[in-house]
Amino acid sequence: MAHATSEDTGAPPPAVSCPLICGPIALVRWFLPRFPHAARAALLLLSALLIAPIFNAANPLGMGWILTADGRVGIPRVYESRLPQITVEQAVALFDSGDALFVDSRDERDYHKDYIPGAINLPQRTWVEVWPAMQSQLPRDRTLVLYCYGGHCGLSTRQAKRLLAEGYHNFLILDRGWEGWTEAGNPTHRHPEGKER
Repeated sequence: MAHATSEDTGAPPPAVSCPLICGPIALVRWFLPRFPHAARAALLLLSALLIAPIFNAANPLGMGWILTADGRVGIPRVYESRLPQITVEQAVALFDSGDALFVDSRDERDYHKDYIPGAINLPQRTWVEVWPAMQSQLPRDRTLVLYCYGGHCGLSTRQAKRLLAEGYHNFLILDRGWEGWTEAGNPTHRHPEGKER
């Protein structure tokens, strides 16, 4: 005996289960009236996650999400080619030739312990206070080598951006900074009250 189908009886076909679509929809419908503030916060967060990458891509000051050619990440695209880095070996060659002025971006208390011989201290964290007095010590026609604490320190990079804004262009950033310089056994100038090396 043949079984009757929905087409034979005129009855609507049975509902199709849709756990992948209906489940989340039901969850949202249950969640919204019970937690309206959380729902608004989630919507704002989702909007930010969608809008931020678009804004970053369109903004000249936006940051690249992949490593630059010299291995840096998080540098605004407009600055990538204007903040050149040098290795410790290149810095040593400039140091030996006397062709560059080294600029220590670290805090004053650390500079007063040890620093690269001949370097002047321009502490990045107190830039606003010290820049007016220090500006005359930074000749625009001489190569400046900026350095800070080490590989994860961004003080010298931030200082380079400020120098760009002040019209300086002839500067280099020492990769791995003080850490790289001292680990390679290069000379330092220790103040009498500084650390023993």
